[in-house]
Order: sequence, then C-alpha cells, then structure tokens
Amino acid sequence: MPSIYRPKHSVVAPEADVYRSEHVNTHAHEPQSAGADDQSSWVGRRKAQPAEVLLPATQRWLNSLPMEVRPRALAEQFPRVTNLIAINWNNPHDCCAFISSLLVDQRGGRRGFPGEVVQDIHSLRVFYTRLHPIVDWDR
Repeated sequence: MPSIYRPKHSVVAPEADVYRSEHVNTHAHEPQSAGADDQSSWVGRRKAQPAEVLLPATQRWLNSLPMEVRPRALAEQFPRVTNLIAINWNNPHDCCAFISSLLVDQRGGRRGFPGEVVQDIHSLRVFYTRLHPIVDWDR
C-alpha cells in the first residue's frame, strides 16, 4: 500500500529530522561515542509520526460519501485508518485488501475495533461492493 505521507517514487534523504532539528545518524554501522545519549540513536525510529487527524483530502472524501455510509465513528476514533481508506478509495484492489485486513486479524493478538467502528467498516465494504461489483474481496 502506498504511503500517504510522500509520493510513491520519492527519495527521502535522512539527513535531518525536521521535528527535532537534529542531525540523523546515517551511519548505523559505526559505533557511537560512549557519551552519546539515547536521543542520538535513530535506529528503529520513524522520520515522522503518522497523522492522527483527518487530512483535508480525507475530509473531502468523507463529504463525497452518502450520509448513510459515512464512517463517523471510524473518522473520530481512528483518523489515521480513515486517511488510509480515503487514499486507496480509487484503487479497488488496494482498497479492498485494506478494508478486509481491518475486518480479519491476520497477525494475531489484536484487540479489534469497537462495535460502531466495525459497523462503519462493514457499511463501507457493502457500499464499495456496489461501486465495484467485480472486485474479489478474498484476494
């Protein structure tokens, strides 16, 4: 699934973290000095935190949906997931795969969504099936 935070073929140079204005260690194989604090170790850290708010494009997508299928609870409680559905909405294969992955725990150990969020996801799936009847949801 494509990232919603950068273009598909962009090249991001990890020279600086824009949130902290500090230099990023791009030489992970070199040992750090004994006096280096944990903040200078960037191994395993994300360059940016995922958006925990609805993006403007997501809000436009929500407004384009019929009132009866707008995922209000999903958008309020899980804006990041809503952003991902919106970005994939025009790609039937990716969108179906993502919505299915939300409904079926394939990694194990997940808590699941609250009931009203599950209902929103199911409503979106039914609506999407009407829009794209030839999509194979089991892929």
